[in-house]
Amino acid sequence: MLKNVGIFTAAVAVSLAGCSTKVIEREVIYTPAPQAAAVQAAPATPVVVAAVQPPPLQVESVPPAPSSDAVWIPGYWNWSNDQYVWVPGRYEPARVGYSFVPNRWEHVNGHWQMTGGAWVRR
Repeated sequence: MLKNVGIFTAAVAVSLAGCSTKVIEREVIYTPAPQAAAVQAAPATPVVVAAVQPPPLQVESVPPAPSSDAVWIPGYWNWSNDQYVWVPGRYEPARVGYSFVPNRWEHVNGHWQMTGGAWVRR
């Protein structure tokens, strides 16, 4: 009889070994949903306001383009330290799908406000 108990115990041990429960710990990592691709554009320009009308635009000699994809950005009057300061024109590399809107002054509610000076999607 003792022999049969040993066989039974061994059988139970083997069957329980096959049914053992394993605890698997997992680290859950939450990632945010993908966002729409950012459009590369010029950074937002702060609003520039002046109390007096800007001088007429200066006449600039446009030098030869440094490359075939260069875009001429014309000069403009900027408002700095309570006076207008001329910012000369320059070349920038073209941006596919964008056009450059030059800086300009507009009369708004009794003052002058600069707008433009940015790449915009066509």
